[in-house]
Amino acid sequence: MPNVLIDKVVLPPVYATAFTAAQSAGGGQVTRNALQQTLELSGLPRHIIGQIVLTADTGSGLLTQQDFNLALAMAALAQKNMSPTLESVMFHKDELPVPELAGVESLANSSAERPHSGVALGGNAPDDPWSSAATNDITSSTAAVGALSLTDNEPDQLASKTGKEAFRQPQSESTKPRTANRDNSALQTYVPKINMEEVQWQLDKEEVSIKEAAEKGGIVFKHTNYEVSTRTFSSMVVRRYKDFDWISNYLVTRYPYRMHANLPPKGFPDNRLKGLTRFANAIMRIPFLKRDALVIQFFTNTDEFAHVLKVGNLDMESEEIDPDEELGDTPWSEVQETYAAFDDFYTQVARDEERYRIQITVLEKIARYKQAIGDELNAYSDTLRTANAPRESISGSRKFHVQTASKRALDSDLNELSMSLSDVSLLEKAHGEVLKTISAEYLRRLYDVVVAMKLMMDRMRRTEKRKDIQRVRERNDANRKTLAQLNGESPGPDPADRSSIDRLERLVREDTAEQQKLEHEQRCIEVRFYQELARYKCYESFLQTIYHGYAEEQIKHHSMALSAWKQALSTADDLPADPQGFIAN
Repeated sequence: MPNVLIDKVVLPPVYATAFTAAQSAGGGQVTRNALQQTLELSGLPRHIIGQIVLTADTGSGLLTQQDFNLALAMAALAQKNMSPTLESVMFHKDELPVPELAGVESLANSSAERPHSGVALGGNAPDDPWSSAATNDITSSTAAVGALSLTDNEPDQLASKTGKEAFRQPQSESTKPRTANRDNSALQTYVPKINMEEVQWQLDKEEVSIKEAAEKGGIVFKHTNYEVSTRTFSSMVVRRYKDFDWISNYLVTRYPYRMHANLPPKGFPDNRLKGLTRFANAIMRIPFLKRDALVIQFFTNTDEFAHVLKVGNLDMESEEIDPDEELGDTPWSEVQETYAAFDDFYTQVARDEERYRIQITVLEKIARYKQAIGDELNAYSDTLRTANAPRESISGSRKFHVQTASKRALDSDLNELSMSLSDVSLLEKAHGEVLKTISAEYLRRLYDVVVAMKLMMDRMRRTEKRKDIQRVRERNDANRKTLAQLNGESPGPDPADRSSIDRLERLVREDTAEQQKLEHEQRCIEVRFYQELARYKCYESFLQTIYHGYAEEQIKHHSMALSAWKQALSTADDLPADPQGFIAN
């Protein structure tokens, strides 16, 4: 947890007051629930509070004072309509606004009366696309949509479910185990309990290294082989690009409603190698992917992957989930309201994509400028050394080679100055390389996450079932109405009527089964969207690593550059400055 961001900042007394009250409310310790109760006093929208709690909690459920102070700092920024992120805290740490917490002193006394399932809040921010917008057009077919427990299930557990278990009929209102009132749930925030293995968000960590094999593959048509080494499995296998392409398509087929790694196009060999490395490492960071049986085979089986696919008993079906099992304590309305804002979230993801693309482009431009400055400084330093090179006299006169003491000192000092400028040149070029290979690369990995989220949402848009559900329901309602009329007209229908009744009853049964199947699929889509959206938001925590490293590198670079320029200044001060010294022996 990057709680060191504001350790050295002098904070107003409200921070200590709130921490003491939260300790009392948590029975001597500051728990996640105590933090939620404290942030409730800020009057912030529930989705903002959920985002802050996710960022501040390290996963243990208990918060240090530094964690707590960081959460209050983000809340204070949010109250001033600024972004409640680590990046924003770092940027404004010397001018943080004071958090406004109404009645914070009474927090400990009222803690026993507060609900522990969520945080009571005011309304949503009107222009914030991350808010859970209320829906007016959700039909009764999706009213039973499952919310989430947000715990990744193992693929083999999911695959073991039978069709009947997967497509069980939704419970009636009288038998549903969760009967939370919609009006009450609208006043609560539910912090998603997703798999919080830290490796997911540590985009700077690398488990896989890839390099081109020394020998080309193929007999007639040569192709490039790649040696793929994985630290987790202590393995090294040889794979072709088409093997990576196959595993990428498999992930889309197997996990259509999940974010996962994106395979880069073949492109130029250098870019392809970097892209494949990012792709492989992205797979190994995601818990449910690195435990997939076929993914393990891809990274560990030393046979040709085509042979592995040929002899293996592969499960190529899409993963199946039971939304009711994943619902947990979160009410269905929470998932529905989130999915109702799908278009808003899509717009925000598209903006994130553009924002990161611009940032990457700018950093790469700066890196090129740094390289160019380094080259020019090196060329400049060469001119100083060239002035000291021995020259031949055209006339052969010895007078040409006679130099004064000042001239000899000048030549020596200019040589020293040239070395100082050469050092600065190397520093500028090294700084440019760091910006390109680390800062821009880290942003590119975060950009890949945004693209993965956008592609997943595109798949959801193409496959959502709401229109199909409405069509089947209307057809089923019409058949039911006709069937009721036939049954009501004649208590003892003749054979012709009996045939029509049997046909309609069969159609009603088929449509009812199809409607239930479509409703289940739609619930799966909505639950997965709720889960993946929570994961997507968590990736923003990596911005702290990016900008901490960026600022640290800037300090390191400028400190070393300052030393080099100070040395150049000392040498420049030693240059002979007496004009007469250059003409008098």
